[in-house]
Amino acid sequence: MADNKGTPQPISDLKEIEKAAEFASEKTGVRKDFLMGMLTVESDLGRNTGKCTYAEVATEAEEAHRRGRLGAAAWRTFQERQKIIERLAGDLGYDTDRLRVSCNPGNYAGTGGALGVPQFMPDIWMYYKDEVAEIVGNDNPNPWNAKDGVVAMALLLADTPGVTEHNYYAERNSAKMYLSGTTSGAYEWYANQAVYWSRNYAKLLS
Repeated sequence: MADNKGTPQPISDLKEIEKAAEFASEKTGVRKDFLMGMLTVESDLGRNTGKCTYAEVATEAEEAHRRGRLGAAAWRTFQERQKIIERLAGDLGYDTDRLRVSCNPGNYAGTGGALGVPQFMPDIWMYYKDEVAEIVGNDNPNPWNAKDGVVAMALLLADTPGVTEHNYYAERNSAKMYLSGTTSGAYEWYANQAVYWSRNYAKLLS
């Protein structure tokens, strides 16, 4: 949903996100509880889709590049993603600069800008967008929409072999892949969080 300023609103009804997880599970085979755990870690069940405006993220990224803290390749990637998010915002009727997205990291060289319920970078969202559209029956899916966003998350997780068979270790690997693009043991802490909340998310719904 957009308000009169053209900005999406976070999820306020947690039953909505649970229903979206049930739908995504049915369509993709990813366990509902695992999706709920991942959603808790990524966006607090859709309630926290970013604390920085995209304008703030862009300004800080440009400054980091100017000062040499953000390398040429990372800066080019950010610029490409900026073009994508501008098109996406236009298609959805949102004001790009006012969008709430993930902030730039403070402890390593990188950029923010992760979007919506699944906290996808713009290029990752575009990679799954058509498949999301087909599943939800909407040609213009929205990462801030509960159903669209959770389906996108499920599709990415399902790319790890074994996840749709509900294999415990496959789910852990898919969580690490979601965060880092690797299954490195350095990200066991993240997998631990996803597993914990997959078992305990009901505490947050009451």
